[in-house]
Amino acid sequence: MYDSVFIKAVLFITSRIDSSYENSFFKKVIDFIINIFKKLNVFYENSIAGRSIKRLAELFHNSAILGFFFKKGSLSKWYEESLFFVALNGIVNFPSRLFKKAYLIFEEVFLESKIICLIRNVLSRMEIIAGLLMVLLLVVPNDRWNNRYNLIIAFALTGLVFINTVIQRNWKFNVKAMDFTLIIFMITVAVSVIATFSESINFLAFYITCFILVMAMVSFLKTEKSLKTFIEIILIGVVITGIYGIWQVATDAVAFDPSLTDIEQSEGLPGRIYSSMGNPNNYAQILIMFLPFFASIIMNSKSFLKKSLYLIMALPPLLALFYTGSRSGWIGLAVAIMVFVFFAQKRLIPFIIVGGIIMIPFLPAHMYYRLLTIFNTEGDTSTQYRVEILQTIYPMLKDHAVLGSGLGTDAFMRVVNNYYQYTKGTPVHTHVLYLQIWIEMGIVAILSFMWFTYRTIKNSIICMADSTREMKNILIAGVSSLAGVLTIGIVEYIWYYPRVMVIFWLIIGILLSGISIVFNKNRKLSES
Repeated sequence: MYDSVFIKAVLFITSRIDSSYENSFFKKVIDFIINIFKKLNVFYENSIAGRSIKRLAELFHNSAILGFFFKKGSLSKWYEESLFFVALNGIVNFPSRLFKKAYLIFEEVFLESKIICLIRNVLSRMEIIAGLLMVLLLVVPNDRWNNRYNLIIAFALTGLVFINTVIQRNWKFNVKAMDFTLIIFMITVAVSVIATFSESINFLAFYITCFILVMAMVSFLKTEKSLKTFIEIILIGVVITGIYGIWQVATDAVAFDPSLTDIEQSEGLPGRIYSSMGNPNNYAQILIMFLPFFASIIMNSKSFLKKSLYLIMALPPLLALFYTGSRSGWIGLAVAIMVFVFFAQKRLIPFIIVGGIIMIPFLPAHMYYRLLTIFNTEGDTSTQYRVEILQTIYPMLKDHAVLGSGLGTDAFMRVVNNYYQYTKGTPVHTHVLYLQIWIEMGIVAILSFMWFTYRTIKNSIICMADSTREMKNILIAGVSSLAGVLTIGIVEYIWYYPRVMVIFWLIIGILLSGISIVFNKNRKLSES
């Protein structure tokens, strides 16, 4: 009775809000803006530029080169039928099968227990548990965070998945979703530890954390619904960090730090906020990885109220990004936006470019002046420092290009000391993700990582054409997120801060889960 009254009240209030919105001045303004864009779109499509771009897009889409890079290959099928995969899948799932046999013998007894039934029901919604743990990973302040927590969370999720493989029907570790190129990269990581074990063991723990987190994710994110729920919960954590960041701006809680910003070129600029993270660049990298998912959730929302809610939620982290002062983060955001628009609505690309140019004079003063320092390569100490590091790394790379110097910054710093130093002090890393992977773990590691990245993006694009609209938007967000943060990786070693590294692989887990869900769904449809 009370439930029905509550539901009726909610429906009544919602209908009144919708009715008020339909007759409001705000809706008239929105409709007016939409009509302007529709007219501009018609003008653009009929223009010479619009027809030319459309023709080029058609040629590009139908080209043999594009077909070679983005067609469904046979390597995955060959790998899944290989003896290596059969052995790996058997080893990973052997403990589950062993315990499941014992559990099934006493299953009827166990199911009589209300506690066991409650555990089964709770663990069947792993996406909620995992999402809440990811919120903790995001919101706990840096001075209260211990990197061991990353490992604890990853092992906890893997342990809960293992319990599910024992007590739930049709649960198993989804080894098939772990692409063979990722397996190759994982092997190179393990091999790179051997020569420098004492220096590398701590850094190996970071990689183990990320790899088992991905394995857990592809195993419990089994449906489109669970994937959407998982993402929506995580975005709550992103919003909290954004609000905290805005609070730092409003209260001047972050003082200007000369170690993060050149004093001579940044006079009068505010302190760079970092929210719950330890560094403004780290925080910007995390925001770049999550902001595209706000766009996908907004697009997937069916009601105006829900779209408005997620739009409002996206504002704090977006505004916080501007106050991180991260130039690479802003460029990464621009790349992520362009990639998202390309896959979601190509015809809007010219408007995005023009809109971005028009916005430049209206940027906050601190952001405008910070962007100008990008082009001052002689006066900017950050740019000079990176150039000097590359000069130091070049001779080192010639000697360690094949096998690498050893996993982790400890091994890297020990080896780099054997070379002539252009920098003041020993650099802890190269400031380039790809170069750091190469110099630490060797040529096979960087090639396998690049191959895996390419295959992940390729398979995501393939799945966009074969999935629902909502799943397509999630995959677009994932690819955009990856494009943005990998762009930052050209000038930053984004894995130096473990929480950023974990979140990078979290995005990988979301994409691999989405790919697996779409492939499995299409496989069942083709077999039926």
